[in-house]
Amino acid sequence: MNSLFAQLFVSLQTRIATTVPGIQGILPEMGQTEIYTSIPAIWPCVFIDFNNVTFTEILNQGQRANGELQLRLVYYVLAADGLTFTDTNTVLEYYDVETKLHEALQGWSSNGINPLSRIRVSTEVRSDAFRVRTLTYSLDFEEYPTMPANPVARPQLELS
Repeated sequence: MNSLFAQLFVSLQTRIATTVPGIQGILPEMGQTEIYTSIPAIWPCVFIDFNNVTFTEILNQGQRANGELQLRLVYYVLAADGLTFTDTNTVLEYYDVETKLHEALQGWSSNGINPLSRIRVSTEVRSDAFRVRTLTYSLDFEEYPTMPANPVARPQLELS
């Protein structure tokens, strides 16, 4: 994997899985809560995305990136009967999971990114059976192009 975003996703997935056992699924954000035909049994889960990343040029063909790491912490709010809402104690446990997720990520760094810092938490307004809390962290790193492993061979200079 050459993509810094792919490497960062895998690092985040490992970090969350090992430090927040209450989270059942850690997936890339692909609109799963907007386009679905069935309800998977992996709640709560986190969908990870990298947003609003801007780049500026720096030395040695590198770029400085500034943006946002977005984690959508998603719960299914209906009880097992599919008709009533989940109980208050379960909801309070969800807030504890959110706190543990934040504690696992605040100040964490990997793959050359600067330590993460939470900048925003919001709740999505939805008309379905999902509750989505979005945690947003500042994302800041430098990226340099990878050089080829084998440089292009040049013919020897012949002197006569």
